[in-house]
Amino acid sequence: MYLSFSHESSPPFQHRHESPAVASNPPRARTLSRHAVVLFPPAFVLTLLGVWALAETVVPEITDTDYHARLRLMRSAAVEHPDRPLGVLLGSSRTVWAFRPEQLTEPTGTYWVNGAHVGAGPTLNRVILHRLLRDGVKPDVVALEIMPSYFVKENSRFVSGHFAVADLPVARRYADKPLDFDYYFLRHRLTRASDLARVLDPFTGYEIHDPRGGHQIIETDVTPAERAKRTALALERNGPFVQSMVVRPGADRAFRDTIREITDHGARVVLLRAPEGPTFRSWYNPDGLARFDAYIADVAREYGTSVIDARLWLDEEDFYDSHHVLKRGADKFTARFAREVADALRQ
Repeated sequence: MYLSFSHESSPPFQHRHESPAVASNPPRARTLSRHAVVLFPPAFVLTLLGVWALAETVVPEITDTDYHARLRLMRSAAVEHPDRPLGVLLGSSRTVWAFRPEQLTEPTGTYWVNGAHVGAGPTLNRVILHRLLRDGVKPDVVALEIMPSYFVKENSRFVSGHFAVADLPVARRYADKPLDFDYYFLRHRLTRASDLARVLDPFTGYEIHDPRGGHQIIETDVTPAERAKRTALALERNGPFVQSMVVRPGADRAFRDTIREITDHGARVVLLRAPEGPTFRSWYNPDGLARFDAYIADVAREYGTSVIDARLWLDEEDFYDSHHVLKRGADKFTARFAREVADALRQ
């Protein structure tokens, strides 16, 4: 009986001997799981950023398609018209639609290309000019539009969405807060990962410009109700800034650095005050506007640049929101711009 009992009891004793080793596995597995949960997000972010960097290297057009479309036009202009000075206009959405250089048919003189970009203020213009020079464009003259409200405040989130990795060292000097552009740049890369699908054809769905950069899609007219609606939206977006008209330090640095880099590369600069309707002009604080006008005049004197003041060139009916033009406004502006800038360059 004793021997039989001892023999039958041996498995339980053996089981109790092995149980500590078996019981230690669950805590270890839980630890590994926690580590995986903690490490996955940064690993995913780093991988996604790496994919973006690779995509930008192989297909740079994926980052700012509009810039690269205009870059092609400028390169073509330099090749097809080597005997004519190359003129490039940089500016905001105001000049995206207002300047239609295809209408300038004179066979001599400056050959103008519209290089304006929706949302471009001092910082984005600075980045675009730096890119153009880096990418081999050698303009003889640059017309630089001044969008007053963007000197007060630029949309960091929107602007950063058009930066490539190589643009950050240039752009971050002009941020309102340290690493402001870096934050929105990373945020864009994470939230717009679907844009990577465009690497196969970055120009899919892109609105092609005319041969010299004029926008193909431009409205001929709007109803009074539609004009009132859009003008109210323009007031909402610009009103607070044109009331203060305090130039932020980053905008001032970007503006001056853009002018300096243009002249350092042997090109001439012409500053442009774009057309505004009577309604838009009524929104400015008079004292603030006077200070801003004096600021622009001081910068122009410092760098020896001309200022073309087109603010009063058009009537209210030439705009659809008192600062973005209809086709008739673009026609008037383009014709007069060519004359005025030619006079300015002869001085």
